[in-house]
Amino acid sequence: MRAPAMNNATGKDLLALVREGDYAHPGEEEAIRLLLTGVRPDGHRRILDAGCGGAGTAAWVQAHGYGAVTGIEIDAETVRLARERHPEVKIVSGDLRRAGDAVDGPFDLVYAMTVLYAVPDQRAALAQLGALAAPGAELRLLEYADPHGRFAAATSGRSSYAWWRPLEPGRLHELLSGTGWALAESRDLGAQFERWYVELCTRIAARREAIVERFGAEWLAFASAEYAGILEMVRAGELGGIFVRARATERVPLPPATRIVTRSDGGTEP
Repeated sequence: MRAPAMNNATGKDLLALVREGDYAHPGEEEAIRLLLTGVRPDGHRRILDAGCGGAGTAAWVQAHGYGAVTGIEIDAETVRLARERHPEVKIVSGDLRRAGDAVDGPFDLVYAMTVLYAVPDQRAALAQLGALAAPGAELRLLEYADPHGRFAAATSGRSSYAWWRPLEPGRLHELLSGTGWALAESRDLGAQFERWYVELCTRIAARREAIVERFGAEWLAFASAEYAGILEMVRAGELGGIFVRARATERVPLPPATRIVTRSDGGTEP
């Protein structure tokens, strides 16, 4: 059995059980509404859910009339589960660093929810999304953040966080520069993330028996420790949350495709 990891299909399935919906991001529907603040429903809008996971968010956005959603997800097993549970949503398999190979734009709205922190080359992914954006399109992110520059020191020597790249608020302009996006707004969500993770830890404790019955005691122990650790870092200011809104600038040519290497554990690296 593959070692537990919350970003694989089984981990996302466990979160769906705990959160009572196919959401892998904190905050569930409250977070989706926050992400879409000021966006009016429009059935003609084309929307890209970048890193859609189990597609619960994509299904919610589409069902509430915000537009026709296409989801892109890197994990093949998660894609299979998402298509099975949400056949009304178009879901494609692909890596955000090569999103242009998987989907055809243009899209009027592009969003990602706690996805970009897990992408090894964030600029490559943002450039791909920028090239898929329609004129005047918006990019909206709800992401993990490194609000005080303490994340690396706090997680030093902890291999489970070696691949995390939370956004640095002070470097957003630099990150977006040349990717086809211009920063319009950023907002600290540290208080919301703390509350959401308190609620998640409480839900995990309340669903202990159901988690063990469906996934086993090892998964319960892993999930409990994983989210208790994240909550501890959020409370200590070593990890936070951020909302980012950006506008499409001039369309840029797609950059050369990033060479993706698949590791033996099923993960990928450039």
